[in-house]
Amino acid sequence: MAHADRAFAPATANTVELSEPASSDADFRVERKEAQNWRICLLSARASHWFEANFAGDSQNARILETNLAGANAFIRKARTHGFRTEYIGPLARSYF
Repeated sequence: MAHADRAFAPATANTVELSEPASSDADFRVERKEAQNWRICLLSARASHWFEANFAGDSQNARILETNLAGANAFIRKARTHGFRTEYIGPLARSYF
């Protein structure tokens, strides 16, 4: 996979510490935090307005959304239909959607 060639180093259980900061091309980052919890973080300024208008209503932190797997998948799908690029942090590599 062309997008999954960046290195990572395991940190603690269920987390991954990346050797590189976020891609400048991605608008959002999606990563699994715990068994049922997923975190979506904003990476670009262009995505900030869209995120605030669609998802940040009840969120404590307007730059982070925590959800379950179904919510993360729905978010990625909606972001893609609006032309945003999402960086997914998987257990072995990064992927971009």
